[in-house]
Amino acid sequence: MQLSQFTVTGNVLTLEVRSEIRQARFKAICRDMDQAVAALGRVRMVLVMRHYPSFNSAEDFYDDMRFLRLYDHAIDKVAVVCDRFWKDTWVGIFCLFSGIRMDFFEISQANAAARWIQGE
Repeated sequence: MQLSQFTVTGNVLTLEVRSEIRQARFKAICRDMDQAVAALGRVRMVLVMRHYPSFNSAEDFYDDMRFLRLYDHAIDKVAVVCDRFWKDTWVGIFCLFSGIRMDFFEISQANAAARWIQGE
């Protein structure tokens, strides 16, 4: 399966985010999610957040990640991999509103994130 925004490995979708998710990218992500859910059913996600400026605000993070709310019925869990460990607070906030199992990993913990996302 070829997606424009995600890298796909089995039922794991990986999305790299380096800037605010504007409307055009949000729509492309949603098209990819529709295609992935139709082909795979439930999926797992890895969000790689590198030098992401909107991570400085919980509200901005929540707005940029709103596609997770739209597809929470089809997402088993999400690993957020980020270059700043203290940002896990935002992941906790998002979990309160989405019901998706999420965990946070530093960039140096990429292997641990891969093990977690593939585990039960």
